Amino acid sequence: MTTINLNQYQQRDEMLNRTSKMNFSIIIFLVVFSIIGLAYMGLKIGASVVEKKNVSLREQILSSVQELNGSKSVDDVIDLQVRLGEIKNSLAVKADNDVVAILDKVSKSVMPGIIFSSYTETGKKVAISLRSSNFDSVSKQIYNFKQAEFVSSVEVKSLDRDAKGIKCDIEVNLK
Repeated sequence: MTTINLNQYQQRDEMLNRTSKMNFSIIIFLVVFSIIGLAYMGLKIGASVVEKKNVSLREQILSSVQELNGSKSVDDVIDLQVRLGEIKNSLAVKADNDVVAILDKVSKSVMPGIIFSSYTETGKKVAISLRSSNFDSVSKQIYNFKQAEFVSSVEVKSLDRDAKGIKCDIEVNLK
């Protein structure tokens, strides 16, 4: 029987196996290190691009702010805004004392042949100067106001006859 020394081949195979494992580990290490290096370089380049954009935007904002601070247009816009607010507040009318609604109600109560020469509203009181060709039309108009549902009382302030006809000043108290 022949003896074969297999031990040498096993040592040689183990040596090759160790060398190939070592080479594989070095290759993996180099690949991972390369990937990390490339990622770091990409982040560095990306960060510099973002920083340049940030600086240019900051410069644009500062120049716009300096233009606005020195210009009169901002003051004009603010002044216009304040004025519009004041106009809006002065035009605000309470719903129970709405001028248009009161005029609408009064106009529905006006008799034919009656001409209003003045109309002044102060709170719940309305002063009306009216003209007519005869006393009968004036008395019917006063009666009509007294019967209106939006009127609490009517007071005749003056009643005169002149060349143009009858002139009457009345005060209507609203409900």
